[in-house]
Amino acid sequence: MKIIHTADLHLDSAIDTLPTDKSRVRRDEILRTFERTCEYAKINGVKVVIIAGDAFDSPRVSKKTAGRFAEAIKSAADTDFLYLSGNHDRVFLKTYGEILPDNFKVFKTEWTTFRYDNVAITGIALDKFNAPFAYDNLRLNEKETNIVCMHGQVLGYKSEEAAETISIPLLKNKFIDYLALGHIHSFSEGVIDERGKFAYCGCPDGRGFDETGVKGFVLIDTGSGAKGVKTEFVPFCSRIFTEKEYSVDGEKSFYALRNRIVEEMRATFAPESIVKVILTGGHDADFIVDKEDLALRLNENFFFAKVYDKTAVKVSEKDYAFDKSVRGEFVRKVLSSDLGEEEKNAVILTGLNALKGEL
Repeated sequence: MKIIHTADLHLDSAIDTLPTDKSRVRRDEILRTFERTCEYAKINGVKVVIIAGDAFDSPRVSKKTAGRFAEAIKSAADTDFLYLSGNHDRVFLKTYGEILPDNFKVFKTEWTTFRYDNVAITGIALDKFNAPFAYDNLRLNEKETNIVCMHGQVLGYKSEEAAETISIPLLKNKFIDYLALGHIHSFSEGVIDERGKFAYCGCPDGRGFDETGVKGFVLIDTGSGAKGVKTEFVPFCSRIFTEKEYSVDGEKSFYALRNRIVEEMRATFAPESIVKVILTGGHDADFIVDKEDLALRLNENFFFAKVYDKTAVKVSEKDYAFDKSVRGEFVRKVLSSDLGEEEKNAVILTGLNALKGEL
């Protein structure tokens, strides 16, 4: 039996990282990724899609998004969609529950199990009331293939925020074959015990530079229903957020560096990518860092590009020790002041540009 483990769709997210027009496109692409997931399930004979929390970004879900979400599920009529509410979307069912089709099923605030032959899929929506007793109340059949669904941050044995954390030690020896988790937006996996493992599938499509890299879902294959499962991460995102650092150390010409950055980025990343370049290192006061021009060139080649200038001016007192000009006097005064190093660099750069008439 094939099962998709997805989570953290965050549909209707604001996506403040991008300009308004690009953000609008990105929101629609993320919704389209969910629709494509439903199409994949239909074409490939996937019996169950587990949504392990945060299908939506906030309680305010547009009718358009809710309608497309419901229609996508309805279109894959032979697939059950098992929905676990997360920390972002717990009021969605109250608002739009009536439009959801019969193949949309919900994990409740007590352990809820859906069975498919010898496969049992069990989940719980943790809250402050049930979290203290959830682990003791989990009862699974050792002879079944057991998939468990939860939403939260994996931590150790004890946690102050029990409703938002998952304790792997408390899940040992519970006969779990696969623990499908939501909440963390990058794919990762680990071991529960000799029998079972856990995984975060990550978000299916990135929304910002804190969600870089390839995104997708986990495809679970239970085989004939015998104990144990096979899993595979399936890349499925429409675009990739990525970032790369470039140092200006030792560079003589920023524009030569700019050309090299653009060529390297073009050779490495697809045109539909969303990229961030971070400039680092140190340079002398006469070195031009033209991040606006670099951003312009990158935006000609990618869906969207951002450039951050984290370089610093390298100025030492000995460089200006014998400079009798206003510039030399200014630099010496700043360097001998009580300002911190970052403040000194910022003041010197601003002052030297002013003296050159560039401000």
